[in-house]
Amino acid sequence: MKRIIICMPNFIGDSINTIPAIELVRQVFPQARITLLGPSFLKELFEYDPRISYIIVSNKRKKNYFRNIFVILRNRYDLGILFTNTFMTALLLRLALVKRLVGYENEGRGFLLNFKRPLNRNVHYINRYAMLVNEWLGNKFTCLPTLKLYYKQECNFHFANNNPVIGLYLGGTNKRFRRYPEEQAIVLLRMLRNYNLVFIGDSNDAVVQSSYVRQAMIDNVLDLSGKTSVGELVTSIANMDILITIDSAAMHIAAAVKTAFIALLGLSTSPTSTILPRSQTGVFLKIENNLINEADYIKNITPEIIYRNVELLMNRKKDRNDTQQGRSF
Repeated sequence: MKRIIICMPNFIGDSINTIPAIELVRQVFPQARITLLGPSFLKELFEYDPRISYIIVSNKRKKNYFRNIFVILRNRYDLGILFTNTFMTALLLRLALVKRLVGYENEGRGFLLNFKRPLNRNVHYINRYAMLVNEWLGNKFTCLPTLKLYYKQECNFHFANNNPVIGLYLGGTNKRFRRYPEEQAIVLLRMLRNYNLVFIGDSNDAVVQSSYVRQAMIDNVLDLSGKTSVGELVTSIANMDILITIDSAAMHIAAAVKTAFIALLGLSTSPTSTILPRSQTGVFLKIENNLINEADYIKNITPEIIYRNVELLMNRKKDRNDTQQGRSF
């Protein structure tokens, strides 16, 4: 297998969950050139990943679909792995004469695949992708490889003091029931006033989060929401001491760059058992109690509970640093 093309998911968090599966491919075929096919954010998300040789950006416009066929055809791929679940992606690689295709047999596309397995939506996304690859390889592996996202090694924000940096992604109005409530967000910001705070998110989040800062009347705040590319977002999260975030791509990025995080879990877009990062650096807060309406879950995560977990993670980090310094002597 000298040339391998992988069809990637449409979302950042899902794409991060494919990393252990990609590592399995790399371990078996260390000399192969691996190409990723998918959304434009892949170019920045995997820009510094030594496992990836090339990225083909695709979208749903018909003319680009046919252009992609010719681009893929020109590279003469030996293997195609489909982490996507649609009929059209399987047809795309088949029309581009990829020699062997591995993927899920849903949407009636099984006849297009050389190796197929049923899609179990109850399995964690990381396991789902890794199991597809591992079963094709004859169950060669037992354990998941480490989740590691490569990024640009620099600090893209600076404060006038050396206080720890807390990142915040509390969600805009488009996040609906995943969004952290405004009144509680303002209280939380006031409790964190002794830290350096960095807001992240998109332009929708920027409108809401800038309002929080004005109402909380706090200093030492850097609002990057709506101002960073995907690559800059990854670098920003990597330089934080802790990230406080709703269920989002930022949560998965933090897990992949080994930044401690506190996940505020309300009503999720998927069963939480299938999406929560496999991470030792995270704290997951979900308090259901006896509430009938799932949309109210996130209101149970009070600012006091979040702040206690911030202090807990800070103390853990201090203890680790002290231990490492002791070993250096």
